[in-house]
Amino acid sequence: MSNQVQTKFWKRRSRSTYWLTTLSIGLVLYFLGLFAGLVLFGQDLISRAKSQMVMKVFVHDGLSETLQTELESYLASQPYTQTLTYVSKEAAAEEMLKYTGEDVREMLGGLNPLFASYQLQLHPDYIQSDSLSLIKNELNKQLSVAEISYQGEMLDELSQNMETVAWITVGLAIIMGIVAVFLIYATIRLSIYARRLAIRSMELMGATSAFIRRPFLGRGALQGLIGGLLATGLLILTVSGLSQQLAEIDLKWDALPLNISIGLLGGIVLFGLLLGLTGSYWAVNKYLNRNLDELM
Repeated sequence: MSNQVQTKFWKRRSRSTYWLTTLSIGLVLYFLGLFAGLVLFGQDLISRAKSQMVMKVFVHDGLSETLQTELESYLASQPYTQTLTYVSKEAAAEEMLKYTGEDVREMLGGLNPLFASYQLQLHPDYIQSDSLSLIKNELNKQLSVAEISYQGEMLDELSQNMETVAWITVGLAIIMGIVAVFLIYATIRLSIYARRLAIRSMELMGATSAFIRRPFLGRGALQGLIGGLLATGLLILTVSGLSQQLAEIDLKWDALPLNISIGLLGGIVLFGLLLGLTGSYWAVNKYLNRNLDELM
């Protein structure tokens, strides 16, 4: 009777430990996914900002058609120019009216003080502080150019801040990953502890180490898979809730591209599978080739 009670106790403990391990894997992967998502989102944000960056080349008033054509041909032929758009004085005033609600022409009695400009969308390879400075200096040598405007300093500051955040996040993720491996190893080892005598009996019957490991590795892989799916579900709920909260305060949420999102979520599931397999392998090895005194 005592043996039956003890057996039931260890079975209940084994089941509770199993789900505790699965939950631990899921929570660890969830936070690792948040860290990884933050880094990827920052990189994607910088990439989008670079792709949308525009350098404005303002031209002098009264520029002759010949000089304007020469300047336009020069700008279009440069390797850093991806697209080139001409904005006339009137178009600039209309754009200002659209964003500010004030017509500068009415305020100045019909006079339009704004310059016509060429808007250059630059190739991402040239969107670096040193390259932008060289481009600006080169364009300022053109007699038709009145002024150059771009947001390079803001972009550099954003890049530096995101790089700092990325390094901090990677450091925290590494620390959490190491802690997670040992935590999961300990919980899986506790679940296998209840079957240590069964492992010894299988060895005495001639079972190989690979044969003994096989069910434990399958169990660990299943734990890791369930934990990974749990983490992805929590991440999807988190992103969905965050996007709804931002929408309520009229902030636009630019989610990661689909391929990056799928890669991140798939990587979390695969990493969970790897954690389960690795933890089970180490844990079961602890009880292999041990005598009875060492197991008791």
